[in-house]
Amino acid sequence: MQRLSILFLLIGTAMHNYALKFNETIDVNKLAKIVMPRAYQTRVVGGRVTTNAKLGGYLMAMRYYNTFICGGALIRELIVLTAAHCFEERDLSEAWSVDGGISRLSDKGVRRQVKRIIKSSQFTISAMSMDVAVLLLNRPMVGRNIATISLCSTPLTPGMILVVAGWGMTQSDSDGPSHMLRSVSVPVIEKKLCSDVYRKSVSITDSMFCASVLGKRDACTFDSGGPLVYNKQVCGIVSFGIGCASRKYPGVYTDVQFVKPFIEKTINMLLSR
Repeated sequence: MQRLSILFLLIGTAMHNYALKFNETIDVNKLAKIVMPRAYQTRVVGGRVTTNAKLGGYLMAMRYYNTFICGGALIRELIVLTAAHCFEERDLSEAWSVDGGISRLSDKGVRRQVKRIIKSSQFTISAMSMDVAVLLLNRPMVGRNIATISLCSTPLTPGMILVVAGWGMTQSDSDGPSHMLRSVSVPVIEKKLCSDVYRKSVSITDSMFCASVLGKRDACTFDSGGPLVYNKQVCGIVSFGIGCASRKYPGVYTDVQFVKPFIEKTINMLLSR
């Protein structure tokens, strides 16, 4: 019932925005599958309020038709790194905007429009593998409390502590994004353990890794696409999980080290045009 209440709220928001733009009838069943695919949610619980300046200025707020959807990381002044699943049935690049330098979702920061969206061709919403996308902005993202972050160059090992931040729900039964930016520290979890607990739901592939303090600290819905950071490097992208801060299921992240060839190739292609 908790997930159903979240789902219907999100559907209502999406229906309202879509209808305003196109005045069409919405396929609610189709939209439900997009907002919350299968039995797992896109995925700060147990964290504390922070600011973008304290984080380093790299966290971006991504909006579709001005509605907050996902987080992202500024890795070049013109390039944002995020999750591919954020764009399921939201693939009109001109409808996306990115806000930088904000700590509250109501803050007026620096806004840029999205010029191009490149998702990994290997990504599917059913498998969630290679959940990575690279965005090209229409103008450089520069301004107060805004800075880029480097791609990960550090091998991840179980027990390493990383920081995830975002405007995600602070409880799994909340009904929308958090107004305040929050961050939480989470340890990397041994991959075999993660694979075992998710075995009946989804395969934990080479492009994924898991991190959380089971039952206490985790990313949650609306944190999707945001960066998991180690030593000023983006090493993970918030991807999915079953519940938030579950006692059984850790949060699953895209492994930036693994998908780095795709990211770097895409950046070179976008910036060479």
